[in-house]
Parts: sequence; structure tokens; C-alpha cells
Amino acid sequence: MNTHNMPYSLFDIYNETRSTDEIVDWLTSQDEFASGITDVCNNAKISEKAHLLAVTIPFESLDPLAALEILGNPDGFQYYWEHPDEKLAIAAGNEVIQIRTNQRDRFHYVHRQIAEWNNRCVAYSTLTHSLSGLQFLGGFSFQDQPQSHLWKNFGTSTFIVPEWVLIRDGQLSLLTITTKVDANINASELTEKVRVTVTETIQQLRNLSSFSERNGHIPHACDTCFEVNDKPNAEFKWKATVQQAKNRINKGDFKKIVLAREVPIKLHRDPQATHMLNHLRNEYPTCYTFMMRMNKNAVFLGCTPEKLVSLRSSYMLTDGLAGTISRGKTATEDTILERKLLQSDKDLVEHGFVVEAIGERLKDITHNMQFPDQPGIRKYQNVQHLYTPITASINKDVSPLYIIEKLHPTPAVGGHPRELAIEHIQGLEQFDRGWYAGPVGWINTHGRGEFCVAIRSGIISEGQARFFAGCGIVADSDPQSEWDETNLKLIPMLSALRYG
Repeated sequence: MNTHNMPYSLFDIYNETRSTDEIVDWLTSQDEFASGITDVCNNAKISEKAHLLAVTIPFESLDPLAALEILGNPDGFQYYWEHPDEKLAIAAGNEVIQIRTNQRDRFHYVHRQIAEWNNRCVAYSTLTHSLSGLQFLGGFSFQDQPQSHLWKNFGTSTFIVPEWVLIRDGQLSLLTITTKVDANINASELTEKVRVTVTETIQQLRNLSSFSERNGHIPHACDTCFEVNDKPNAEFKWKATVQQAKNRINKGDFKKIVLAREVPIKLHRDPQATHMLNHLRNEYPTCYTFMMRMNKNAVFLGCTPEKLVSLRSSYMLTDGLAGTISRGKTATEDTILERKLLQSDKDLVEHGFVVEAIGERLKDITHNMQFPDQPGIRKYQNVQHLYTPITASINKDVSPLYIIEKLHPTPAVGGHPRELAIEHIQGLEQFDRGWYAGPVGWINTHGRGEFCVAIRSGIISEGQARFFAGCGIVADSDPQSEWDETNLKLIPMLSALRYG
């Protein structure tokens, strides 16, 4: 559907100079909006299948995390995604459509379902923007085996089309309301349904003071609200596992394997996920902060430094991120550690596996691939990594989901060679990763999307949490150093839990 600009400045809306009724009256009076209503009702009736209507309007400047706290259903689906340095944040809630599978053919299944719903959607936007319209929010498990127990609500893949999405892209905010259109609804009924939903959503978002009075309290650090229940002799067992992996590397089973620890935590109170997210995004602004909340007893969230892929129609960007060292307490110590990492044969070999593997996997589906010859340094609050940015143009007719399938898992979370390392991971780790280290993100109807690698993460469920951290094992890895590295990587989530 064609889009039209508002008859007044977009910044009028940012400054709240227009009442909710004015905005909704103007929206529903547009010929293109009415045409879209008619089209989607006719399409649903003729096909006898449910369709979707997505309506996007610019919205006043509002923190999407605040929107999630205001609009979030305490028992239902909630989603959050932010990369503060890139000035992009997405909040969403209320499930309209769920695309879920617990089978192995997950990438192809999701691709087919997204294509189907795209064909059954009419989108109306009051401005032209690559973040308008239908959004599919979700992710994939690390392994392709059926998920159970803690991960049963997530399956091997779940993507949700939400009822509302608030996106902040730099200085611009967009509000999208998506409505499911059944075959028996008529145009006037659908118009009224959309009018009511848009009106109620805007009024709730604008009534911040009322929400604050009902729900507001200042999060404070709590050291007694949880306890870490690491297994007896966890350090000894971890070091023994690392040594096992080194022995298999020396035998030639694989060249690198990434092993993770699962740390169980007993909760003495139910943490507020949005408070945890707020702490994480403020403390780690160069990382992706994310949450996929299926219901109140199935919350997966984290703060990861690793991009899997950014998609911009025919262009993609990915990262090689592997090789880790701590931050220094002074500028001089930090620089010394940085140079030590840049000169570390062990870390350079590990990083080289990652870059080589990414290039190999993308060579047949992309062109114009570019990356620097030597890695640089990416610094975070408590660690620094070797880092190589990789860009490429996507070949025609290549599905974004196929790119994700080709890239996952990267050697930074799996190993090298990939297939050989993956065969050994679960046997060595002795736990189910679930969605830890899997691709989590979003994709929309304009071919734009972004997925991160869900490390530095954990799942919260019914009085317990499980946090995960891993590191890459190569031939000359030191088990004590690897143990220390996992402890460094657990700090963000444990710290966030104190403020939850």
C-alpha cells in the first residue's frame, strides 16, 4: 500500500501537541487507510484464511523499555531488543501470530511461514521507513534437537508477530499496531477495532505519571534475593572437561571447541526483567540487550557483544569476535592487556578460525566480501575481544533465514571444524544449551533485520534461573585461565539480577 505523510510536522506528534483523538481521527479518515481495510477484509473472506493488518504511525519520543513496562502483559508475550551505541531499540508485546516449531527443519519452516504471512498482510504506514509494517520477533535454539523442560516454551524456533511494537531509531519513534483479520469481519467492524486498539495504546503510553504512581519504585541492589547453587567441585570438573577437550584436539578430532558452563541460581524473589534489562543496557551500551519472554515462567534474556548478522535488503554485516582478555584497572594496564591479546598466538589462532569459517560459509551466497587483514580490539566494561568486521552483498533470491542458517553456529560459540566440534559439545558439557548461544533477533517485510548470538544470557523460570558462559578451547588453552574467563563473562547477568 502506498504511504502518505502526515498533514502536519512529524515533530508535532513528538511534542504531544496533537490529542489522541486527533491522531486517530486523521488516521482512520485517510483514503489509503480505508482502502487497506477493504482489501484485507476482502482477501480474508475470499481465501477463507486469517489475514493481518499492520498500521504504522510516527510517535512521540519515548523510551521503548518504558513502553514495555507500561504496556507489557504480566502473563503474556513480551520482547525487547536494544543496541544503545547504534541508537536502535524495539519493544513489543501481546501475541497476534506465533510461528513455532520443535523440529529440526526450523530455518526452512520459519522462512515458509514468514513468506506466507507476508502474503496475507496489508500494511499501511503514514511514512516511508524500513522499520514500518510487520515485524517478526524471535530466535532459534543452539542445537536443532527438540527442546524440553526449561526450554519447552521456546521450541527449536519461535517467532511472534506482536499486537504492538514501539521502535526508536535514532530520533524517530514508530508505533505499529497489528490486527488479526478473520474471514467473517467487515470493514466497519475492523475500522472500529483498529481505532479502539490504537486509541487505548496511545493513551496508556501517554499516561506516564499515572503508571508511575501505581507501579513505580526505584530498583536497588539486593545481595540476598538469590543464591548461586553451583555444583560441588564445579571448578575441578570444569578444568577436567577442558583437559578432555584438549586431549581430543591433540588426537585430531577437531581444532577448536567452545565449552560453556551452566550455573543454577535459586531466586528468593521474582526479578523484574525490565529492571535487569535497564541495568544491562546502561552498564554495557556497546552490547545487544535482549529479552524473549514467552510467559511469566519462561523468560530468556541477556546482554551479548556478538552480532550474528545485520541485514539491509541486499547488504549484510557480520562480526568475527573471538579471543578474550580482561580490562585493566588503569589506562596503562588496559593498554598492556590489549597488546597482550593482539600478540597472543592462542587467541589469534582462535580468532582466525572464526573469520575463516565465516568467509567459507558465505562465499556461495554473497559477493563483494570485505574485511581487514588483522583483527582490532572491541572493548566492553569487563573484557576486551579480538574483533573483525565483515561486510558483503547478498546474492539475488537468497533468503535472510538461509544466511542465518549458514552462519549459525559461528566458531566463536561452536568450534572448528563446525560439524566435528558440535558432535562433541553436549557430551562434554552434560547439559542442554537451549537457546543459549543461538540466533536471537528480528526480521521484517522490508528485508531488514538483525540477529545476535545469545551469549552472556540466562533463562528465568518459576523461582530459578540458569546463567551460561563459555570460552573457546584450543590446543594450548590453560584450564585455569578458561575457568577465570567464564567467571568474567558471568558478571553481567549476576550483576543485573541484583537489580531485578
